Parts: sequence; C-alpha cells; structure tokens
Amino acid sequence: MDWYAALRPRRSLVLPLLVFATPVLYFVYRDASMGCPAGPSCLDATHAGYALAGLAGSYLVAVGVLAMVDAPALADRTPYGRLAFRPTDRTLAVLGVFVAATAGYLLATLVTTIPAWVDLVLAPFGLVLALPFAASYAAMVVATNAVFSEPPMWFQTAVVAVSLALTAVWMFALATGTAGLLGSWLPARVGSGR
Repeated sequence: MDWYAALRPRRSLVLPLLVFATPVLYFVYRDASMGCPAGPSCLDATHAGYALAGLAGSYLVAVGVLAMVDAPALADRTPYGRLAFRPTDRTLAVLGVFVAATAGYLLATLVTTIPAWVDLVLAPFGLVLALPFAASYAAMVVATNAVFSEPPMWFQTAVVAVSLALTAVWMFALATGTAGLLGSWLPARVGSGR
C-alpha cells in the first residue's frame, strides 16, 4: 500500500474528518474553558498541542475508515454517497465559512468576554448549527430525569461525542444545502464581457 497516497488530503476525507475532529476539539475546548477562573485567558500552548494532536489523530482515523469503506463505489452508486464523498467547491467554501465562524467565536470566548448583545444575535444561528447536539443532550436529560438517576460519566461522554459527530454531519448537510441554494441564485456562468 502506498501510504503517502493514502494519507494525501482529498475531498472524500472532508466529512469523515469533520465527524471525528468535532468531538475531539469540543473536549479540548471544554477543558480549556472549564479549567480557568473567570476573567483571564484560558487558552495556552498545552491546549493548542491537544488540538493539533486531536486533529492529527482524527485525520488518521478518517483515513483508516475510508480505507475500510469503498468511498468511490458509494459515491458512484448513491446520491448521498456522492454528496458525502464528492463535495463541490461551493459546498467546501460554505463549510469553510461555517467552520471558521464557529471556531472564531469559540476561540474568542476563551480569550475575551463576548458582549451579551452579540450572544443574543448569534443564538439562533448557533441553535440551528448545533441542533443535533442540543436535541441529543435534551433527550438524555429528559430520559435521566424519567428514571431518577444520573447516568455514569462514560455514558454522558459517549452521548456528547455521538451528538457532536451528528452535529458535524448536520453542518455538512447545511453547507451542502446552502451551496445548492447559492448555486440556484447565482448565474450559471459569468458573462464574457460582450
């Protein structure tokens, strides 16, 4: 097997990488935000190292999953496989905007206090973007209240990780849908200037 060719970035890796990297980066963010007193910056070199290691590990896991799954055949056989493993340039651009905006906001919360009015304006966007996470966490809270016992920490962590992976898939789907809408509104071709 040619390991260089297997590890080279390609479009089919975008969704699996997003699915595995989102929970990892969330737990790094949570550790950074919970482990500091109110006021001073929480982000340090250790957390940056954890984030880089998490991204590298997520990349390797995504490559391993794609090696086990025949992504080109799935992309050829099913429309959902084509959307997942052959995203368009427009989808990747919209996804990049979503990821950059989310990461920028989360990093800003670690180094400064966000004004309340900004949080209020961004709340609907955050809720739409994190809908699977919010729904899964709410379902876990309702279920645990119904049985009058708190689930073990490993179960809570697993629910959070799975819901974050679903949120990554949801974000990819939103980017695909938004790119499709943009494609229908934009002209198919730029004029030649005549």
